[in-house]
Amino acid sequence: MIIDKFTDRKLTPNQMAKELLMDKMEQALEFWEESSMVDVSEMTDKERYAISAQLKKRYYGVASYLGF
Repeated sequence: MIIDKFTDRKLTPNQMAKELLMDKMEQALEFWEESSMVDVSEMTDKERYAISAQLKKRYYGVASYLGF
């Protein structure tokens, strides 16, 4: 049986997969500037804003697809 540790809800494997994906995407939204993939110090404010906007766009697209 799969139990969500934070809400004590019983979840199906599909629901758990969705929850895990949403959790990791939320982390990407919040901490992308700390990623080892990008040198933020070389970016302009406009570039930072553009990346943040695209992350939000993709996040909401996937969230909608997953039913969130």
